[in-house]
Amino acid sequence: MSAAKANLNQLLQHPAIWRAADTARSRQYRQQQTDTLPSGFSALDQALPAGGLPTDNVAEILCPHWGCGETELLSSALALLSQQSRWLVWVNPPWLPYAPALQQQGIQLENTLVVHCRDDQSILWAMEQCLSSGACSAVQGWPGNPLPKQIRRLQLAAQKGRSLGLLMRPDSHLQQPSPAPLRLQMGPLQQHLQVRVVKCKGHWGSDWLALN
Repeated sequence: MSAAKANLNQLLQHPAIWRAADTARSRQYRQQQTDTLPSGFSALDQALPAGGLPTDNVAEILCPHWGCGETELLSSALALLSQQSRWLVWVNPPWLPYAPALQQQGIQLENTLVVHCRDDQSILWAMEQCLSSGACSAVQGWPGNPLPKQIRRLQLAAQKGRSLGLLMRPDSHLQQPSPAPLRLQMGPLQQHLQVRVVKCKGHWGSDWLALN
């Protein structure tokens, strides 16, 4: 190898230099290393860098109001996860999950657990304990306004327990900083579900998607 080429290769290792090929290789690595789960919507899966929802991270679902389609958005993924011999946990949902509807969506009721809490601190504590335990495939929670450091704790717990954490939040918190690796925003319920990727690891977000 010539001295000039050796010097160039050394220069290209500098962290301030970005190469398009690095992004492609990084994406291939993530697809090989990250366990993902199909969302049930091909358009959404194509917009996510690893081709689906992560099974060991926190995902924020930002909604204009509860009942805008967030249950339909997640039902396919939750149905798949509920077939594991682990718990599917709902922490302080704003409504009591309707068992016949969950069953119709393919969610195994015997693996479904609902936890009621009195305050935000209890909600976040319960979510963290469930996520880190390794006994839960997914944990959904509805805290009022978690701080970034609290979301970071949930992320570490999800990675430890290899669980999907679903943080349900009003979209009024969209502009607040969040360490969650994935943020999805729901639009008003219309003929189709409306969703866009606000943030995801190693990839741009997406425009609004109309999901059949």
